[in-house]
Amino acid sequence: MNQEQKKILIQTVEEAIPWERIQTNVEGVFLVKTPEQKNNQNVFVELNPSVNGQPVKKRGIYLKNENELKAFIELLENPKVREVLKVINEYYGKRKASKIEI
Repeated sequence: MNQEQKKILIQTVEEAIPWERIQTNVEGVFLVKTPEQKNNQNVFVELNPSVNGQPVKKRGIYLKNENELKAFIELLENPKVREVLKVINEYYGKRKASKIEI
């Protein structure tokens, strides 16, 4: 990111209202400014991929620093997570809601 982009990013965040989601040019990446607490301003990066232009989740993953990003990457790359998701999908993903007559 060059200096001009950094300046625009900071200015945009400063002008945003608390809890405003600021869209970036990277699909699924947003900046979220939170209310000031004790004279401290927090800004999070929200990751929320989209499918057909619609967000996958109502709220994405909020990250504050690179350490959090690394921790999520390690967790998401863990093969056990994929195994659990496959089992859940296999047994619960295709089930249709029962229809009861009353």
